Amino acid sequence: MADAAMDAKMRQIWSLFEKPWAKRLLRAYLPPTQVRSMGCDFIVHPRDNFTEFTMWETGLPPEHEATAHIADRLRGTAPVIVDVGANAGAFFLPLHVAGGPGTRSVVFEPNPVMRARLERNIALNTGQGVTVFECAVSDEEGRSALYFPRNGNLGQGRVTKAYPHKKGAEGAEVALRPLRDCLAEAGVGRIDFLKVDVEGLEDRVLMPVLTGDAALHPGLLYFETVHDRVWSLPLMKTLGEAGYALVQEFDGNSLFERGV
Repeated sequence: MADAAMDAKMRQIWSLFEKPWAKRLLRAYLPPTQVRSMGCDFIVHPRDNFTEFTMWETGLPPEHEATAHIADRLRGTAPVIVDVGANAGAFFLPLHVAGGPGTRSVVFEPNPVMRARLERNIALNTGQGVTVFECAVSDEEGRSALYFPRNGNLGQGRVTKAYPHKKGAEGAEVALRPLRDCLAEAGVGRIDFLKVDVEGLEDRVLMPVLTGDAALHPGLLYFETVHDRVWSLPLMKTLGEAGYALVQEFDGNSLFERGV
């Protein structure tokens, strides 16, 4: 990991480059670095993850506006937070810290490389109330390879569906489990906030929750709606039937609230 002097030197060099191709070349040599962002400490790896790179370059994650908005809504309420596709923890950790004493978080990250980074960032900020699952979430149990896009972004791994440019898997094989089974294992009986970031498989994650036990219907639900054209299940229709309404949009992600 880069110390403060090395990080300062890399940032100085970075500022000298203007051409995108030159920045792409330099980015491959950026070392892991500790940053402070959204009230939390993170060790970020800017070379192979867009979220971590953005945190290194700007001090904020790509979805910082949504993170700040939801953190304010959950502040001091000791919520139960569920994050499916937790990446390096940039989204859920500020919420967990804002929730205060008694906050419980259940987070999922099937990519073993990203899960190691996630667990390290959790340890930097809190040792209380966080359960990490190494499986991916789907509508039924099974196994799948992890697939990654051409750009090599480790934050965009997904299961079940390969990216169009590749026929084969690029990562480890991982377990698939329904969300409700994992929550039961974790001893969680309610969800105050649920985030889903699974690169087009949101319907597989959410439909069993929305059509199941009403006690597990999240109070707030945040996910990417830009993937609606690739869903095979009627997610938006089911959301309305379950009593959810759109309350705010954030660059392709939408925040829904139950019973508004």
